[in-house]
Amino acid sequence: MSQIVLLEIPGKLDSNTYEFWQSKVSVQRRNGIGRFLRLEDAYRSLFGEILVRTVICQELGIPNQEIHFQKNKYGKPHLEGKENFSFNVSHSGKWVSLIYGTGRLGVDIEEIRPIDLTIAERFFSDEEYEDLMLRPEEARTDYFYEIWTLKEAYVKALGSGLSHPLTSFSVRKHPDGSVGLSPDAGSYYFKTYAINSAYKFSACSSLDDLPDQFVLQDTQKLQQFWLNN
Repeated sequence: MSQIVLLEIPGKLDSNTYEFWQSKVSVQRRNGIGRFLRLEDAYRSLFGEILVRTVICQELGIPNQEIHFQKNKYGKPHLEGKENFSFNVSHSGKWVSLIYGTGRLGVDIEEIRPIDLTIAERFFSDEEYEDLMLRPEEARTDYFYEIWTLKEAYVKALGSGLSHPLTSFSVRKHPDGSVGLSPDAGSYYFKTYAINSAYKFSACSSLDDLPDQFVLQDTQKLQQFWLNN
């Protein structure tokens, strides 16, 4: 079964702690982190990889120094030498999310902020946009983010990046809460999870094994693991 982990990124780290965490990720990641202008973006990128490496060490028993990632032609990373292990990371606001397991997996988390809903005309299908505008005005922003995270999770599961336009398919919420996908692209399964009212968080898998609940990771326990390994 696939698993989902969420981590609330810490506030400002002192220089020693920041250096400690940076020492656990790849040189490429450290270089990328150094290019961020905002500290929050650097933290999200850093702890996204920390979560992935923690899971690989714990679940697969691979030492951190032996973990190497490759990317497909669209830029989606995978673990070198472990084709049956899939993962995907998303981050927004103060949260980093990770889904891992087998099959094609995607996850997307978004902080809910006021937004000009005309953006939906550009990125939603006609059916999705109609569904959105049929909602009461006060419910549209929340529904927009729910559909957006479902669509992003699906595209990320496909691993095809921008080559798969968001307008080329429709994600529809049924009255029973289930999610339908059209045109039919084979078996894909969706779930939306509740963190709090300020975020939307959805996952997609090619296997019918999405967990009912996510695991909330604790920064202190995370640090203790890395101090011991």
